[in-house]
Amino acid sequence: MIDPDRFDPLAYVAAVAPAMGLALDAARLEAVAAALALVARVAAPALAYVLDAETEPAPVFAP
Repeated sequence: MIDPDRFDPLAYVAAVAPAMGLALDAARLEAVAAALALVARVAAPALAYVLDAETEPAPVFAP
């Protein structure tokens, strides 16, 4: 689980971008890190919700 208060999106993007073959300049690196920080904050409440192992998180569509 990512703690958005302790997560360092700039360090994460700087480490992962080269592994994905992305060459980001400083401005783009900052913009991507800012977007990732927002995503982490928005997703934190949903990711913190605990489901039992037996709980079906979503119905399965079977035509």
